[in-house]
Amino acid sequence: MSDFPIFNSKALSKGQAIYNLLDPVDRQKYYHDKLGQKIDEVKEYLEHGSFVGYMLAKKQAGKGVYSKMIEEILGPERFVHISVGDVVRSVHNEVSTPEGESALKKYLQTTYRGYLSIDDAISALKNRSQDKVSIPTEFLLAILKREIAKVGKKALFIDGLPRTLDQISYSLYFRDLINFRDDPDFFVVIDVPMAIIDARMKNRVVCPICQTSRSLLFSPTSFVKLDMETGDYYFLCDNTYCSGYGKTRYVQKDGDLAGTNSIADRLQQDQDLIDKALSLQGIDKILLRSATPLSVAKDNLEDYEIQKMCSYKGGEDGKDAEVITSDWVFKDDAGVDCCTAFGAVCAITIFSQIYDIVIGNKL
Repeated sequence: MSDFPIFNSKALSKGQAIYNLLDPVDRQKYYHDKLGQKIDEVKEYLEHGSFVGYMLAKKQAGKGVYSKMIEEILGPERFVHISVGDVVRSVHNEVSTPEGESALKKYLQTTYRGYLSIDDAISALKNRSQDKVSIPTEFLLAILKREIAKVGKKALFIDGLPRTLDQISYSLYFRDLINFRDDPDFFVVIDVPMAIIDARMKNRVVCPICQTSRSLLFSPTSFVKLDMETGDYYFLCDNTYCSGYGKTRYVQKDGDLAGTNSIADRLQQDQDLIDKALSLQGIDKILLRSATPLSVAKDNLEDYEIQKMCSYKGGEDGKDAEVITSDWVFKDDAGVDCCTAFGAVCAITIFSQIYDIVIGNKL
């Protein structure tokens, strides 16, 4: 989207340091190099205040990754990422027992207001499908409010609300979720080209035992092998806590090989939701642009900040293949040659705008 600004990370550099943004220790150094005193100021603010960000993006946009990195910057004692999907699944498991269903009903009797009865709302939860939102929004808000109450007064990113166009109209009532705390709230809107989503889906592989996810294109494990029969390269799990360490082969999830074609309707629904949210007045918006045109990339990004793609060679006789990296170039939705940045760069882009909202507005 042309109205999503290009973030100039290069201008924040204070020296000539180069960081490995895939390494957690180096990422911490990178955050402090780029953000400096802003981190301490936001942490100090969170000693007595909070904020709530509602994440809006297409599937595979990286919401979970960016939230985890904001947690790295602020610490889990100050920040939490709440996935509405995870909350729904947890409550679904809860009501599978009589004791759990009774406890939920007791809670809902004092908090739930909606057109369906509590019994009918719980029935809708039990009968929900994986590919269709069938839970009444009023019920969803009630169980989400309970989850937020559990984590206490921390800064929040909420992923999965709003999910449908009708839920945008509930934005006036979002503050009820946090018991009307006097905290800044905002949308975190991520613009991600179809080419990025497609590449992430088609190259995603997971360990069938520990469910650790990697990408054939971007993030190999320590064990890259050559299949002598097919000529394809594959990964073995390198999670030392997994029983399949060094021997279990990563596999693709069903449907991923089809890429964006398999989720076209969902992606259009997500785009409609983003467009609607951007038109909403009275709420701040944090904008993250995932693609940077090559024509301006070198002016705005350090070389080490640019996402690399991997190719492989060798690997005969059971040896590990050699990993070769190069800049990943793709076309955005307008046909412009682009690159993208590592997740840590996206995290400081988001954090800089959080700072402007929670600190800058007070200056």
